[in-house]
Amino acid sequence: MSTNEVELLTRVAWLHFMEGVTQREIAKKLGISQPKVARLLDRAKKCGIVRISIASPYVNCLAIEGELRRLFPHLEDVVVIPTPQGGDLFVSLGRAGAWYLERVLQDGDLVGIAWGRTLKHVASSVQGARVRNLKFVTLVGGLTASASLNPYTIGEKLASIFEGECYYLYAPAVVESEEIRNFYLSERINQKTLELARQTRWSLVGIGTVDARHSIYALTGFIDYHELELLRQKGAVGDILGQFYDRQGNLIDTPLHRRTVALPLEDLRKMKNVIGIAGGKEKVEAILGALRGKYIKILITDEETAKGVMELAEREG
Repeated sequence: MSTNEVELLTRVAWLHFMEGVTQREIAKKLGISQPKVARLLDRAKKCGIVRISIASPYVNCLAIEGELRRLFPHLEDVVVIPTPQGGDLFVSLGRAGAWYLERVLQDGDLVGIAWGRTLKHVASSVQGARVRNLKFVTLVGGLTASASLNPYTIGEKLASIFEGECYYLYAPAVVESEEIRNFYLSERINQKTLELARQTRWSLVGIGTVDARHSIYALTGFIDYHELELLRQKGAVGDILGQFYDRQGNLIDTPLHRRTVALPLEDLRKMKNVIGIAGGKEKVEAILGALRGKYIKILITDEETAKGVMELAEREG
């Protein structure tokens, strides 16, 4: 039985037996038929997941999901996976993101795409397409290096898998001046792309950090150590779409944002079904800031990171 099958069986069993959710409500919540819920519950019993209690490594993850919803009521959904022991966290989170997309996407959906290592693994982990004719749109300009992390590459791969199309912001993610950025944003094709981005049904974004060892913007040369240090001094803890914010989720006032070609975070906050995928101890503050700023509506992370976010949130009241 695959990891995804075990997780689905556990999730259905937990909701029904531990939280008292009806089969009809579970079917509606997970987007599957009620007869399938009944079959999953029966299978969970036969394979030993359901005994007197639920015997699965995902049980603690499901409890953490519930606690995160309590702490951050605006969250529409949470997926917490076991932290891999010795494995690659990016790969594990990518698989979780792919599983989530495969479960929720419908024919003809419009999906926003950002960039990063985790999103690269999401695109690589999609097993198959039960839906077709999806449209993908990039939410941020492109990279000049690290092609595999580029939103163009990620969007093109997903569009190919789902037999759809991808629309791009034709510009680098960061340019030399505010004037150049304004020029790119004034281009008709980019204005159309941004308008399309605001209409997405689902969006997939990574959550960056100001740690120079892990920041994609630093590693790809868009910003240097000095700029990163200035951001930290202003209270920055993380970024989404290249726009940095503090631990409370407030956008940092920095000239860098006036050179960044991306959908504004103010617009992202208003959009529905924004999925944030991130994990690792270096991302705890960044995830907390993203949640407090309500930039994401759905969180996919790992168990240890989730615990770190909750501990920090509760410590600060």
